[in-house]
Amino acid sequence: MSNLKERLEFYMTKAGLNPTSLSRKARLNITAVRDILQHPGNPNPRIDTFIKLCEALGIGAHQLSPQFERLFSPRQRELLDGISELDEKDSQMRKEIAKEKNNRESA
Repeated sequence: MSNLKERLEFYMTKAGLNPTSLSRKARLNITAVRDILQHPGNPNPRIDTFIKLCEALGIGAHQLSPQFERLFSPRQRELLDGISELDEKDSQMRKEIAKEKNNRESA
């Protein structure tokens, strides 16, 4: 993945989101994501839009943008990716715990 569009599409697919649902989740104009994906050339969203997209996707800036990725050494990127994986596992575990708690309460 070499550019913002490709990375955005990848993380949207991974999260099971389409442009409209991601725009809503990020609290952006309903066409914000679509406009980025359809922009000719390399889009350059405002920083607040970029941050909202990262937060809505649950990823770090370095994962969405090659420019941010270049700010980190390979070891730093490896550590940041590890943190992202741990965050994802933590989220899954919290969901499983909540589900188990609900099952016990309803029994």
